[in-house]
Amino acid sequence: MAKTSGKTSSNPRGRRPAAGGAKRNAPSPLTTLLGGLKDLMKVNFDNRRIPTLIGLVLAACTLFACLALITFLFSGGSDQSLIYAARDGEAAAELGREAKNILGLPGARLADYLFNQLFGWGIVFALSYVVYLFAHLIWRPRIAPYRYITSFLINGFLLLWVSVAAAGLQSLFPSDSFLRWGGLRGEELFTYIYRGIGIAGLLGVLAFTLLIFAVTCSSRVLSAIQNPKVPKVPHVSVPRPEMGGFFSRLFSRKKRDAEPQSEEEEDESYSQDEDAWRDEPPMPTDDEDMDVQEEAPTPYVVHTTTTTTTAQTAEAAPSATSFSRTTTSEPSDVPEMIVEEAPKDDLVEDGDRTAPEPLAPGIQLALYRKPTIDLLRDYEQGSTGIDMEEIEYNKQKIIDTLASFKMNVTPCKATVGPTVTLYEVIPESGIKVSRIKTMEDDIAMSLKSEGVRIIAPMPGLGTIGIEVPNSTPQTVSMRSILASRKYREQQEKMELPIGIGKTITNEPFIFNLTKMPHLLIAGATGQGKSVGLNALITSLLYSKRPEELKFVMVDPKMLEFSIYEEIERHFLAKLPDAERAIITDMTKVVATLNSLCIEMDNRYRLLQTAGRAVRNIREYNEQVRSGALKRIDGHEILPYIVLIVDEFADLMMTVGKEVEQPIARLAQKARAAGIHMVIATQRPSTDVITGLIKANFPARIAFKVFSMVDSRTVLDSPGANQLIGRGDMLFYQGKDMIRVQCAFMDTPETEAIVEYIAQQESTGSAYELPEYIPEGEENGAKGFNPNEKDSLFDEVARMVVQTQVGSTSNIQRKFNIGYNRAGRLMDQLEGAGIVGVQEGSKPREVYIKDQATLEQLLQKLS
Repeated sequence: MAKTSGKTSSNPRGRRPAAGGAKRNAPSPLTTLLGGLKDLMKVNFDNRRIPTLIGLVLAACTLFACLALITFLFSGGSDQSLIYAARDGEAAAELGREAKNILGLPGARLADYLFNQLFGWGIVFALSYVVYLFAHLIWRPRIAPYRYITSFLINGFLLLWVSVAAAGLQSLFPSDSFLRWGGLRGEELFTYIYRGIGIAGLLGVLAFTLLIFAVTCSSRVLSAIQNPKVPKVPHVSVPRPEMGGFFSRLFSRKKRDAEPQSEEEEDESYSQDEDAWRDEPPMPTDDEDMDVQEEAPTPYVVHTTTTTTTAQTAEAAPSATSFSRTTTSEPSDVPEMIVEEAPKDDLVEDGDRTAPEPLAPGIQLALYRKPTIDLLRDYEQGSTGIDMEEIEYNKQKIIDTLASFKMNVTPCKATVGPTVTLYEVIPESGIKVSRIKTMEDDIAMSLKSEGVRIIAPMPGLGTIGIEVPNSTPQTVSMRSILASRKYREQQEKMELPIGIGKTITNEPFIFNLTKMPHLLIAGATGQGKSVGLNALITSLLYSKRPEELKFVMVDPKMLEFSIYEEIERHFLAKLPDAERAIITDMTKVVATLNSLCIEMDNRYRLLQTAGRAVRNIREYNEQVRSGALKRIDGHEILPYIVLIVDEFADLMMTVGKEVEQPIARLAQKARAAGIHMVIATQRPSTDVITGLIKANFPARIAFKVFSMVDSRTVLDSPGANQLIGRGDMLFYQGKDMIRVQCAFMDTPETEAIVEYIAQQESTGSAYELPEYIPEGEENGAKGFNPNEKDSLFDEVARMVVQTQVGSTSNIQRKFNIGYNRAGRLMDQLEGAGIVGVQEGSKPREVYIKDQATLEQLLQKLS
């Protein structure tokens, strides 16, 4: 009983275990699933199944890549056309041809991407790292993880180094191979280093990086660097002699020194005896040093065109400088090429602007001073000289590209400009010039440059010109144009001198607007049209006084010309009822153009009355200044009028054909009257630049456009689509096209010039153009009221009948009255039946032809 009670006391409360306790402690199904997956992964990692599967996948990829690369390298480039056809999505017969690659077209594309598009021969080290990975994953999976990182860094360095070195070798020894030795990435890295530090810096980078890599990876190289071995002369090791022997040898040596030494064997024995008792090894003699230097490896010499020293270049005269090939290596098969740099700017400083200027007869503003050069900034960069490496590289690429198409040329000259270098080549006999002219895109792709333009042939020369943009273009400042000696010399000879930029030879480009006589400017948005217009206006403001020049500005953008409103009283012209001189309302453009037509007709009548000696405005103004034509007779100096339209395409879209007729009429006749037009547009299409307008604008400036069609619309030939933008332009005047870099004008410069002129003496108001009343605006003939007849009615009627000219501006000028009164008089003449109704910009028809009939009419009206 005692035992039984003891067993029973083991459960003191006598409770049975709860049935739900096991359920509460059981894991959830998700936990069970995750635990099973974890155990499965652990088992697969323990038995190395997963590493082996990854290694097998990498091995298969490596095998396929190696097979594709090997057959790609030995295909001779026969699959390249097939690759390009597939890449461009062409379903041509080319796609039906079978690829020579062992893996077909996908293998050829894979090999082309790995080799040509990536790292060239450096891809071998990428594949070797993949081999290292799958070999260790399958057979040696227990190595430390840092070994994978070490192998990655080693193979990555070798990949980049070999890729850059191979790209450099291919650039030095170009070939027609379809292979890119360094791949596209290697060529980009090579070009970046080469253009930054040159060929010498590139060789230094390659050599020292390879040395640093060897020191990092090899202990033997490290010990060789730390303890360089000095070449020793072999000698016999003998024990140190005793003191007595030392003195005896010393005296015997002095005795031998006193004896003449004539044989070479005695010299060698003496040197050996002397060095026999030394502890340190003997130093090499001069002859041995020379032998060591002769055995040293000869550095690699790059065969390229070299120039003289920097000091010689700095001391050179400001004339054209020629550079020739002066290398120490073997002569090259490529003939010598002369490289010329244009002379530096010959600037002329401003004189004392505070001193009174000598005034010509007829000048009204005696205190007016022209703007000074100090208001303009100098944007010219520091002269870096001629980059001969770039010129040599471009020259060789041009030769190789043309030679690959069986067109061999001989380079003869290179002219370096601020933004473009002109390479002149001479083709071999039998090569058509038209074939070379079609190679612009191929040369641009070879040079990795845009804007390559071919001039075939060069005017007046037996060469073909190839214009290549410089890698570091220079900014042409307006100051360097207006302060140049050439501009100052032409300023006195030309009526309207315009300096707009520099030519390809770095010379200021200056032309006379009166010889154009009208100018058409076209170019895409943001390519320099507005800057070119500001440069044109600035050039005229620096050369002419307010009495000699007036502007009529049409600004559809409402922002470009608003800065010139402050000089309205000096240089601007406007309609009598216009509030602002800058025309921004397109509805007033037609009236302004027709008003200019009226001004043109009035000027021609004035020139006609001046006599046979006057045929244009220049001769008329000379007669006025000389006193042959007197002001009392109504003759005074007529200013030149320059009409500037900033965006002609918007004008054509808004107003339409109404502007085409007055513009064409001005373009045909306004030259002798001193009225010239400058029209700019960013959309040079045929509906904007019509045939009627284009025929009357022989002078044209084309900035960069984005299609050959636009270039042909402006210049009648391609070329503008090959420009590089940012002020690069072509000037065309019916002869040869001249490539010019437009001068840069910043807004603060323009503001400073306008502020300087606004503070000067002015004429008090803008130049008033004659008023134009559109046809149909007046409702029928005017009635005549004798009670409202003007006191000058009879005199005006007699003058109109005598001259047979019914013009409001003519009445205003002859009787020195305001425009409003002259308009009322014309209305009364119309109401009286003396003149007809207004017909556009033409003068009114005079109905009465003789004075007798007029006198009878005047008696009836009185």
